[in-house]
Amino acid sequence: MAHFATKRYNYWGQLGILAVFCGVGLIFGGFISLIPLIGKIHLKDLSGGSSAAIMDKILVPENATALRWMQFISTLFLFFLPPFFYALLCHRKPWLHLGFTHKVDVKQAGVVILVMFASLPIVGALQELTELIPWSKATLQQFKEAEDAYNKQVAVIARMDNFLDYLVSVVMIAFLPAVFEETMFRGGLQNLLSRWFKKPILAIIVTSIIFSAIHGSYLGFLSRFALGFVLGWVYYRTGNIWLNIIGHFFNNAFAITMLFISTKPGAKTDPSKIDDHFPLWFGVVGIALVYWLFKYFEKISKNDIDRPGEEVLIPGYIDTNNPFLANSENIGDTHQS
Repeated sequence: MAHFATKRYNYWGQLGILAVFCGVGLIFGGFISLIPLIGKIHLKDLSGGSSAAIMDKILVPENATALRWMQFISTLFLFFLPPFFYALLCHRKPWLHLGFTHKVDVKQAGVVILVMFASLPIVGALQELTELIPWSKATLQQFKEAEDAYNKQVAVIARMDNFLDYLVSVVMIAFLPAVFEETMFRGGLQNLLSRWFKKPILAIIVTSIIFSAIHGSYLGFLSRFALGFVLGWVYYRTGNIWLNIIGHFFNNAFAITMLFISTKPGAKTDPSKIDDHFPLWFGVVGIALVYWLFKYFEKISKNDIDRPGEEVLIPGYIDTNNPFLANSENIGDTHQS
């Protein structure tokens, strides 16, 4: 269950406000994220060359710490601050609206982790399926070049020469992105679209498409869409953003851990060595497991599931100018999500 906007903004207005905050965050985050590179690269290195050549100068092992800070700053400004300020402006109680006020049930969290683990064969099978699509040679080459560019970034940012580097990577690459991205895509965008469309499943699909597209991975599009759908379902059924963060964190941390285990001390990190492909029938088994786990999740979460996707008033708040209240049957409803 969600709450009506406590300011006079319709759904288009709320989407516009969220989009504006994202645009501002993209611009400011882009500039501020360059601060960690001060003293490590000269302005002349950033001009007069191709974008690939510039990235090659930046993506060196010596810049690993700076690049981690760059990622933190850019994702903070793009994925966390925009939905927070949007919720603060439109909904008066941002933490309540985004889903941060819920408590975490250990059993629910455990099932979410199992769901994410069971999703790995689905993700791998979709990766295999994507590469089986008869792309043209030029298109497939373009896709693979994009993957190689992404792996170069990960190779530097996730450089782990020792256990301390591993812990830093878990925090900077697994935990913080999980918090920021879930706040944006589930707490912000899916939350808004669910209330707007009155069809939460459609909202999950649209949000998952955007979630996958924003990562810029063509060959991994279907895989990230599947993960986005799983995370979207968890949020749809409980409204508890912490469960999403736990699931997202587990997925990221598992990849970082496999990368750390597969890399010899002092050797160059190579994300491409982690084979995330699975036979298609593994994906079918994974779907069956995820379905069964979600049925069990529904059973243990029945006390949290309360008209998901619908809107009610924030307890004790009355705003006669609110455009949603004229046609609402929920006036005076004091349920909390």
